[in-house]
Formats: sequence, C-alpha cells, structure tokens
Amino acid sequence: TRQPDHSGPVMDEDLREHRLDAQADGLKLDEAAVAGIFAASDALAGQYRLRATLSDPAVPAKVRTQIARQLFTNRIPPAAVELVAQASAAATESTALEAEIERQGVRAVFQQSGAVGRVQEEIFRFARVLEGNSDLQATLTDPLIEVAARQRLVADLLASQAHPATVQLVQRSVQRRGRTLVKTLDDYVEVAAQIGRHTLARVTVAQPLNAEQLTKMRTQLTRIYGTSIDIQIDIDPEVLGGARIEIGDDLIDGTVQNRLNEARRLIG
Repeated sequence: TRQPDHSGPVMDEDLREHRLDAQADGLKLDEAAVAGIFAASDALAGQYRLRATLSDPAVPAKVRTQIARQLFTNRIPPAAVELVAQASAAATESTALEAEIERQGVRAVFQQSGAVGRVQEEIFRFARVLEGNSDLQATLTDPLIEVAARQRLVADLLASQAHPATVQLVQRSVQRRGRTLVKTLDDYVEVAAQIGRHTLARVTVAQPLNAEQLTKMRTQLTRIYGTSIDIQIDIDPEVLGGARIEIGDDLIDGTVQNRLNEARRLIG
C-alpha cells in the first residue's frame, strides 16, 4: 500500500500547469477554439518531429513560440494558436506537450458547459460502467471500427440523459491513443477537479456513505492534503467494509477485504 507523502515542494510541472491554466482563462476560449485545440493535439499525436521541435528544451522558448504560431496560424482559430504557442514555450517533453494541449481542450469543454460538477459525475459514472462491461469497452476501443461509428454509439448510449458536454468528452476519449479508455475518462474527471483547484479522491466502499460520513471524510482528507477535496464514491460490495481511497498516486486501503488479504499473506 502506498502512503501519501506531502513533505516536498510543489512540482515544477504543477506550476507550469497552473500558469498555462491562467493563460488559457485569459484567452476566453470558445467552441471553435476548443475544436482547434483538439485538432492541434491530434496533429501533435501523429507527428513526432513536430512534437519534438515544439518541446525541445535546447530551443529557446521564444523560438518555439514563434514556430508554433507559424505552423498553426490560419489552420486553427487565433485563440487556439496562442494556447498552443504558450504550451510549447512551457514544454519540456514531447509527449507531455500533446497531453497538456489535450488537457486544455478538455478543461475548456468543462468550463463552457456551465455544469462542471454534473459533467464530472456523469463521466465518472460512465467510466465505472466501462470497468464492469468489457464488451462495451472493447467495442469503443476497437481499431477495426471507425471512430465516427464508435462516437455514434456513445451518443446513442448517453445523449438522452447526459449533458451535451459529457457526450462530447466521451466521444473525444474514444479517439485517444496510447492509454485505456477508462484511464482517459478518469483523467478527464481529474481535470474537472483541478478547475476549482480541488484534489479528487476516488473512494470505494461497500455501501453508500451518508452526509455525515462524507463530511467527516472530506474534512480529514482536506487536513491531510492541505487542499479542498472532491469525493467520487464507487460502490463495490466485494470490499465488505471500510474504504479504499485513491488520490493521485496515493492509495489508502482500509477495507475489510484488504485486511483479510493481508492476514492470508501472513498465514502463508
């Protein structure tokens, strides 16, 4: 079990994210800009040389900014060009550049929805459905099925009940390569938590928690982590009792099932 360690300073990567978030907020991104950001992310995903050039720390940040503007001007909206340019200036690694531009597009969709909490919850719930339905997950990630067909399936499954932004983001997730669909959706949920500068805690319990239990848990986690906490509850009867809490790379497993497993290991 990994134990949380919060003795160190804030990571440079976190500072870069926060600065880029502030810059993106200043650009007042609209729907067209978001589409442009996703188009830039797709272009970077498919072209290693382009990613490498725009994120090479040996190239001065000012030069990378100029290159990004030259490459994307008149191809995507001006606000999207500026976002890509600023991300390029701050980048230190090629894959991270693509991921950060993608994150900004996802972040903007959440913000434009006007219902960040609802969309966050719907995406979280859909990710849990996928975890329990391997056939659906296989269908939505099958490279032999056209992306457009998989996106239509997402719309058929969600459009009647979910927020339009939820549908948009889940459709976006089926395009992403190099990671599992569930991991991509969980990353989106984390982006939503970061919008309010909250930390996301995924809590697995055997039965739903009441309001008093939720408040107590949120208070304790806020004290430990020193930041506001968003709690997403996942019900799993197999844990038997207690709670398993996942926050970033930290895992606090206080479930009865985990204690039984540890006892079995001790017995041999």
